[in-house]
Amino acid sequence: MTHVVTTFLRNRGSVLLTQRAADADTDPGRWDGLSAPSAGGSAAAVTEARSLVREATGDADLTLAHAGEAVTVTRNGEERTHYPFCFDAPSREPGDLPDIAAAEWTTPTAMVDRDTVPGLWEAYQQIAPSPAMIAADTAHGSAALSIRALEVLRDRAAVVDDWETLVAVADDLQAAQPSMAVLANRVNRVMSGADASPTAVHDRAIEEIDAALDADAAAAATAADRLTGPIATLSWSGTVKDALVALDAPVTVGEARPDCEGIDLAEALADAGVAVTVTTDAALASVLDRETFGAVLIGADTILPTGDVVNKTGTRGLALAAEAADIPVYVVTARDKVSKDDTFYPETGPGESIYDGDRDVGVTNPQFDLTPGDLIEGVLTEDGLLDQRGIELVAAQHRANTGWHPTPSPSDS
Repeated sequence: MTHVVTTFLRNRGSVLLTQRAADADTDPGRWDGLSAPSAGGSAAAVTEARSLVREATGDADLTLAHAGEAVTVTRNGEERTHYPFCFDAPSREPGDLPDIAAAEWTTPTAMVDRDTVPGLWEAYQQIAPSPAMIAADTAHGSAALSIRALEVLRDRAAVVDDWETLVAVADDLQAAQPSMAVLANRVNRVMSGADASPTAVHDRAIEEIDAALDADAAAAATAADRLTGPIATLSWSGTVKDALVALDAPVTVGEARPDCEGIDLAEALADAGVAVTVTTDAALASVLDRETFGAVLIGADTILPTGDVVNKTGTRGLALAAEAADIPVYVVTARDKVSKDDTFYPETGPGESIYDGDRDVGVTNPQFDLTPGDLIEGVLTEDGLLDQRGIELVAAQHRANTGWHPTPSPSDS
């Protein structure tokens, strides 16, 4: 049996595929990820994968996105066990790739039709996103998870030929994170224009991934162009981070207890050279009152058609403190975070994140709060400033995109 560590570099929904040289000792001319012989065993494979990625890219700090289960395939009497890994690459500039005839960033579904090393598609499926993976993910924001959802649609559409299967997948994706309007909106847009064709779903999902990533970047650029610092913010938002890096003004970040995602934002800003100060959530109100700020800038998990904003708990208090200090509050987000309806999904985190003692103490740990729209100066999107009328029009568009779904049967109603 052959043991190999197989790594996939991921960037903007694509993966790096490499073609082996025509005179390679094994699998000449076939397509692969980044792979190397493995000593066998998952523990050794992690170290081997990191070493392989470091040698190929020159970067020792790439983020390990997922470590998949080992998968064994048999072709032509040969057994091969893959230990698959996925790393997020910040760019598409790999380093030296010896014994490689060609390298190409492409959709992972290209593996379905190419002459690949045995088991490459099966290895990819072990690290590919799934509805269950999206449902269990508490580390990433709604925009990032919406991209993963589109990847699921793309991957499944490449290997199925019936519409009903894709309807079930789309339903599972929306049920995985029901509070994330952006995920539902992007899935609905792909499905609504596909005319019940798996091929169309595949192609539209690829286009939507690019459009979604571009929208988030454009929204960040809008905020950077319109705002002046210093800026106060709370928790983690990738779009807020990109806007603040581009603005390059002093930033104060609330840590966002109990999970302290604000610390992650502060570190990312510091790594980018931004002057940043982190403080406790409880101190933010007094900091806003005694110091000078050009604006408060927050992200959003969802914007309701009313203009109310669903975001990390503490956002409402920050907005109220900003109003008292006469500091404008802006939301930066893509238009796809506008919900089709006014449903608010409160979520509760584990109580032990706040209190893990042995006394009879009740704990409430809400993950999100609802900030009234009249506390928000404006919503900064890829298309500029969105006012209340604009929010209502976007919500109507998103409602229209739900028409693709089959009419529920009487038993479902």
